[in-house]
Amino acid sequence: MIDSKTKQQDFEQFLVKEYFKLGSINKVFQEHKYNLPISFAGYDRILSKYKVVKSAGPNSKLSESLYILSLLANYKIPLEKIYHHFAPKTIQVSTNTLHRILHYVRLRLTRRRGIALIISPKNQPNKVLLGNDLSLANSSLGNKGDLSLPMGHSKTGEPINDSIARILQNEVFTKNTISKCFPWEIIPKHIKPIMYINIADILVSVYKLELPKNHNHFSSFKLSNIKYLNINHLPQKSYRPGIKDILHNYQTQNIKNNSGNIIVIESELNNKIYALAKEPVE
Repeated sequence: MIDSKTKQQDFEQFLVKEYFKLGSINKVFQEHKYNLPISFAGYDRILSKYKVVKSAGPNSKLSESLYILSLLANYKIPLEKIYHHFAPKTIQVSTNTLHRILHYVRLRLTRRRGIALIISPKNQPNKVLLGNDLSLANSSLGNKGDLSLPMGHSKTGEPINDSIARILQNEVFTKNTISKCFPWEIIPKHIKPIMYINIADILVSVYKLELPKNHNHFSSFKLSNIKYLNINHLPQKSYRPGIKDILHNYQTQNIKNNSGNIIVIESELNNKIYALAKEPVE
């Protein structure tokens, strides 16, 4: 017979799992028609109990925005035409938001922050953890399954360790987090970025992590087929915007420079949009 303690634990783990699947407490309540035997405040306390680093931004909107801007850069046709031709009714990002992002990119300014992780097995820097991005749920918005590093939004002013933990919980160790065994010890206390990259209007800080051999079971609702790939033999597939730029600079060791300053690179997406600024498409 299942006791009340076990039932409570199962319910809590269900709530944490739903949070990682849907991305916010509000979306979980919407999905379940607001018919959950818990309050918003109680739900938040359970996430804190499981040491979940809560959301810093909607990743689905980020993927939608990057894909539509990629079409703009590649095909050089007006933003509205791309939006109305490719975007389904379910799209969350608006044309106003896209115009605002485009405006910042053309001015070479950033207004948001993000984190990307280059994760390798210990003493094997040529292997990098990659997965297939699942955040583009509608095929008309792009190639669901684009290869990606673990990456996402971060909050301005929050501890770097929290930003990194959020990415790991969402895109590398989701099951571990749900079962209360997230490996906090793998995040160095005083970690620094190895490079910065501008992707659309987001300044992404890139960090390098090494994992012990016993941390080799990966799980996520945002990435699938998460595994180590040899950086010298990467597949000729579609990648999320900015990922190939990060990997190229990591591979060629451009991150190492004599001045000791951390380099800032521009993504291929941004360079294409800069070029369009000379002949605006809007």
